[in-house]
Amino acid sequence: MTASVVASLALALGCASPPPVRPLDPAKPLPSAAPGDLSLDQATASALSGDLPASDPADALVESDDSADAGWLGVELAAPPEGEVGVLVRGVVPDSPAERAGLGPGDSLLMIDGKSVDRPDDVIAAVTAHAPGERVPIVLRRGGVERLVAATLEPLPNDEALMRKRYVDARAPGLSGLTTIQGSLPPSLVSLRGRVVVLEFWATWCVPCHIMAPVLSDWSDRYAARGLDVVGVTGDTALAAADAARRHGMTYALFSDESGATQRAYRAYALPTLFVIDRRGVVRDVMVGFSTQRLRAVEGLVERLLAER
Repeated sequence: MTASVVASLALALGCASPPPVRPLDPAKPLPSAAPGDLSLDQATASALSGDLPASDPADALVESDDSADAGWLGVELAAPPEGEVGVLVRGVVPDSPAERAGLGPGDSLLMIDGKSVDRPDDVIAAVTAHAPGERVPIVLRRGGVERLVAATLEPLPNDEALMRKRYVDARAPGLSGLTTIQGSLPPSLVSLRGRVVVLEFWATWCVPCHIMAPVLSDWSDRYAARGLDVVGVTGDTALAAADAARRHGMTYALFSDESGATQRAYRAYALPTLFVIDRRGVVRDVMVGFSTQRLRAVEGLVERLLAER
C-alpha cells in the first residue's frame, strides 16, 4: 500500500479538529449555520472518494486523489486472484461514472487510456491523470471476454455526497455484532420496522459527536411517542462508551460495535455520520460531520417521515 493511500485511510478514520464552540441547548432553536460549524474538511472528503476496505486494508485500496482537478471514476479496487491479470473491481459507487459506463463488481480492469494496469495504484494514477469531463477508454475482462467501454469522469464528490449516492433510497444494511450499552431496543432494524430510525455513528473521542449528543437526546425524548427511535453505534468498548454517555447526556439507545461489522456495512468511517431510515427500512438521508443547517434539514425530514403512514 502506498504512503498516500495510508494517509487517506488515516484521515478518513478521524473527525475534523473543531474550532471552539458552545454546547447546544436542546431546549432552544438551533443557531444559524456559520463557518464555525463542525463539518468535515476537504482532505477527509478526498479520502472517501471510492470506498474504504471491507476487511484487510491490504486487500483493497481507495480510488482517490487529493487534487480537486483530478477525475473520479467511482470504483472499489482489489488485487486479482492469484494467477490472473488486471485489477479486480470489488464494488461500484451508484450513480458514478463507473456505473454509467457499465462497470460492475467482478470485472477485471486491464487497460485505462491505452495503458496496462496491474495494481490498484495503477488505476488510481491512470484515472486521476485526467480531468473531470474527460472521456477515458477502459478495457476490461468479464466472464473471460474482453470488452471496451468508455467512462466520462466526474469531479471528486465530497464525503456526504458520496454517502448519499451509496445509500439514499436503498434498503438500510442490517446491524450485526453489536453489544448493548444502554436502552431496551433490540440490535435489529427488522425489529424496528414500522418506526423511523435515526442511526448515528460516533466515538468517545469525537468532539462533534459530543455536541450532537444533546440534540439527539432531545429528538429521542420529543419524538419517541410518535414513532422515532434514535440509535447510537460506536466502535469503542461498552465500558468507555457508557462513561461517555453519562458525561455527555446521551439518553438514547447505544450499542458497541467493537468488531466494526456494522460500521463497515454503513462505511461510516468519518464521524459523526447520521442515517435517517424510514418505516420501511429505506435510507432517506445521510449527514456526515456536524452542520446546524443540515441538522435542521434532517429534523424536518424526520418530522415528515413520522407523519407518513
